Amino acid sequence: MKNIRFEFDCQREVPFYGHLCNQYLLNDQYDVTIGQTGNRYFIEAKGEQPELEQLADAIAEDFLISSWLIKPNISLIEAPIGNHKLLQHTPLLQEYCQHCQPQFGDNQAGYFGQLDYVCPCCQAEKRVNKQHKAIDLKAVKLLVDSLETQGYVDLPAVDGKQIVQLSYKPNNAIGNSERQKLVICNPNNLNAHFVVTEQQVLALSSIEKPLICSRAIDNHPRLTDPLYSLCFANSRLLLVICELLRQRGVDWIYISRTDNPQLALVDALWVPLKETGHKTYHSDKTPLHDDVHLGQYDVHWVKDHIEVSTLSSPQSTDIELASVQELHEAATCALHAANLGVKKAKNCAVLYLSDTNKSRIVTMDSKQKLELFFEFPTLPDNGYDIVHQIDSSPQKNLFDKFKQQHPEDYLALLELKLTAPTNNIQSLWAIAAILLGAATTNENITLNKVQLSDFIIASAMRHKGSNAPRVDFPLTRGEAFRSLNWCKTLGSIISFRLAEDGNIEKLAFGMHDSLADFICNWIEHLDQNISIKSVALAGSSFNNELLGKRISLRLGKNFTLNPNQQMDLEGVNIAVGSLFLKQRRH
Repeated sequence: MKNIRFEFDCQREVPFYGHLCNQYLLNDQYDVTIGQTGNRYFIEAKGEQPELEQLADAIAEDFLISSWLIKPNISLIEAPIGNHKLLQHTPLLQEYCQHCQPQFGDNQAGYFGQLDYVCPCCQAEKRVNKQHKAIDLKAVKLLVDSLETQGYVDLPAVDGKQIVQLSYKPNNAIGNSERQKLVICNPNNLNAHFVVTEQQVLALSSIEKPLICSRAIDNHPRLTDPLYSLCFANSRLLLVICELLRQRGVDWIYISRTDNPQLALVDALWVPLKETGHKTYHSDKTPLHDDVHLGQYDVHWVKDHIEVSTLSSPQSTDIELASVQELHEAATCALHAANLGVKKAKNCAVLYLSDTNKSRIVTMDSKQKLELFFEFPTLPDNGYDIVHQIDSSPQKNLFDKFKQQHPEDYLALLELKLTAPTNNIQSLWAIAAILLGAATTNENITLNKVQLSDFIIASAMRHKGSNAPRVDFPLTRGEAFRSLNWCKTLGSIISFRLAEDGNIEKLAFGMHDSLADFICNWIEHLDQNISIKSVALAGSSFNNELLGKRISLRLGKNFTLNPNQQMDLEGVNIAVGSLFLKQRRH
């Protein structure tokens, strides 16, 4: 007889794992104890080898991969530490698991298209909304027929939520503000269209069904944007639609909006870009405010924990901390949120890189004094002002050579209009993309900030090897804090383009690698002054996974990195951190 423990160590709660542990406890076939310590779930059993092997096979089949799973483990134990109590977990969201998907989602199955199919494992039929439950296979086929004839179709509305549209063409409604989203209809052909890593494939097929960023294969006949957001179907209805489309030879389709969580890899871990729903966070520290309403978030301090709810429509109250877009102290909020579990936080910094708020480096010394070290400059929002500033800088002679050698790119730069805000890496990359010929060498790229910035990121991803030009990111010294001499950075990029015109991928990679190197040098300089032990990584710019990877590799050699796995990059973390801001706002 052996005692054995099956463990699932996760970076955050996985409600389905709690649900499965409970199911094993309630199953008369198994004599087990279960338990949960923090975000580690375990099932323990005593038995002979054949019984335990049978149990191991069942657990391996049931415990689907989660994006939050750090590692599973099986170990021999002296005695169990679990018990026969059911685990408490937040409500499940998923609409199917690997047991019911083949029953209603496979066109060869007897229950194909039955959206109210009863699943003994995930019990998702209880969560499928009534509008979808009422749809039969015939109605789903009519939806797909409409899609075929008119090129797009609106899915049935759910409880007042915005309508989701599937389309064969890119979604123009999102304008210039975000990447196109695609839902994959045929996962077997994913590699035929996209460059994805094994880690990305595991994430796509995980319980959470996240959106992840990927680039299409080179010279794809139809996918011409630099980068896309990809996901697998996260509802029973969408799964059946995707199966019908797969039968018709469709591998992927545009989707206007999804509630799949958008994840980015930061320091080799998946972190959501922005979280929604109801969340609870334990806190050893008492915040300075009991309540904050910030954008779409409602935050409350209750005894020893913080509760966050997502509001359907943003409110404002007496301690409104300004809208998320204009939040002045977002970096400081991110630092406070990252330190939530630390009793006396000190000797730390936050590297907050955002596409919407002020990108900053803020430090906290041994006396918990906060200081702003760096803030990203606000760049001109149009080509004429950009040209004027470069012409008025020491980079003028270099820029004159550029105008002579690349007159079309110079004219494209004059036409550029950047959407606000422009005090971020995304805007700098957009300007650099034009200097590197994005607008004139690629007919599919429009003069829009997201596409131009993505051109730089996708080009850098294509670079093979780690050697690259060192682009200059020099600091300017202001009275209160440092900023970036962006004209000199653009001058550095121009000089490499003039010298090595053909190697855009190498230069784009060099921009990422050099920026990461400069950031690390700045933080190492700060370390000499205030002895930094850890660096929190936050902000939506970390959705650029290549930049995140270069920063993590370089910074991680000398500092403990904290990508705040419990929260997100830009949303809940800012709202929770705002409880600890010293000043109230009017």
